[in-house]
Amino acid sequence: MTELSRVVSYATLAILSLGALVRRPAEGSRVVWSQVARQVVFSAWDAGPLVALIAGLMTVTGIALVATIAPAIDTPEILGELLATALVRELAPLMTAIIIALRSCSAVTVELGYMSWRGEVEALETLAIDPTKFLLLPRFMGLTVATVSGTMVFVAAVFGAAATGAYLIDVGSSLSHLALNLYTFVTPTDIVVAALKSLSFGVIIASVACYHGLSVRRDITQVPRRTTRALVEALVHCTVVNVAITLIAL
Repeated sequence: MTELSRVVSYATLAILSLGALVRRPAEGSRVVWSQVARQVVFSAWDAGPLVALIAGLMTVTGIALVATIAPAIDTPEILGELLATALVRELAPLMTAIIIALRSCSAVTVELGYMSWRGEVEALETLAIDPTKFLLLPRFMGLTVATVSGTMVFVAAVFGAAATGAYLIDVGSSLSHLALNLYTFVTPTDIVVAALKSLSFGVIIASVACYHGLSVRRDITQVPRRTTRALVEALVHCTVVNVAITLIAL
């Protein structure tokens, strides 16, 4: 299967899964929403500390690097704008997507892969239970919510780490002021772009994970191979979409 046909399959799977949200919404709603809550807890809540840690470390590193080049620049405000744009618009959604993919994409692929191998998906169809609604929809919603909320945690951690780093690192009074007020350099465009990226990344990760999980047939050795392919493709597609959205937003 070519890469283009797989992308079409991902998009189709995403449309079908999200369409199940409005198709007979009362049917099995308690089961569906309980599965959504579990997916959100695993993908978002459990990953929150790791996202905040990575955000803090990258922010402190960025401040330290900026401090080394600040003496050669006459207008320090440019450094504040550059740092805020790089951390909020670019790194926040992409790094969050990478963390969510590493933790949850492989988990979802393995879970659905074993269900497919054991014939549980076909069993649901035999019982007239919609697998799209009861298997895919909770994972789509959970991973999307996790990516968006994780990006928000990343941004909040950036501002907190910037204020903390201003006291821990000797960067001078002007740069300390910039770090303490880093949030003032974030524009509405940065927020919109970061939100669009995180939403897109969540759908991409869920689509790739569910597709490869359901692609497992009667050979159990397909599970690790599909898991590896899902993780690699999710990261590649997220990176490509990240670059595309950045270029469009310029």
